[in-house]
Amino acid sequence: MKKLLLYLITLTLLMANQDYPEIFSQLGTPLYKADKAFTKLPSNQQYSFDVAAYHKHQAKALELYKSGDKGAYFKALRALSKEHDKIISTVKKELSNAIKNKDYTYFLAISNAQIDVLYQQESFKKLNYDYYLQNREKGESAYLEKRIRAQKGYENRYGRDISTHQNQYASSPSHHQRQNRVILLSTTWCGVCKKAKRSLKEHGIRYTEYDAENSSKGKSLMQKYRGTGYPTFIIGNESMSGYSLSWIKQRL
Repeated sequence: MKKLLLYLITLTLLMANQDYPEIFSQLGTPLYKADKAFTKLPSNQQYSFDVAAYHKHQAKALELYKSGDKGAYFKALRALSKEHDKIISTVKKELSNAIKNKDYTYFLAISNAQIDVLYQQESFKKLNYDYYLQNREKGESAYLEKRIRAQKGYENRYGRDISTHQNQYASSPSHHQRQNRVILLSTTWCGVCKKAKRSLKEHGIRYTEYDAENSSKGKSLMQKYRGTGYPTFIIGNESMSGYSLSWIKQRL
């Protein structure tokens, strides 16, 4: 660990022209940049006191470097690294609790702080990605969308298309609704699609949704059924571009 720290510090002193102080060039991702991400976390939480202390300590470490006291500076960096790890551990617990308690609003608030190091562990990353995809209808995160779309082999590894999620709303579903026969082809930017999904939810109509621009399945269905716009609905062998609740109900 000491050798690694000395190596990083050496590289730090050699680096320049970064968008953050050069003394943090290599340590910047886990330390200096982390401070910016931590400040985006929801306030008044278990980690909040540590985040406030971290912000002060990283500023102090910078002052020590400028003062020329290298020994005190290196010591401050080691302490800062420990504080960083403690905060990350606490935030991971908070994310896990948000998933366990089905608190999607809090889950998104933490995720949108954009702390990349949280997703280094494969099992934890899968837990977060899957929970997000299952609840994406309630609100999207541009940060998680970008991360998931960049995840090569996600469909093969986790058994689902990264641009696909199913929503099954129905308080008293009919026999036909249980079959989940409605297929919705949409896009992330389509306002009518969002209104249509809200309407389907209100009427207890279950559906399977595919992203027509980023999902291979969605693209294929759009081409097969010759969709002319978004949303496009498919029920059995029939399709319709646009939204008509009566058209859908007649075919269920």
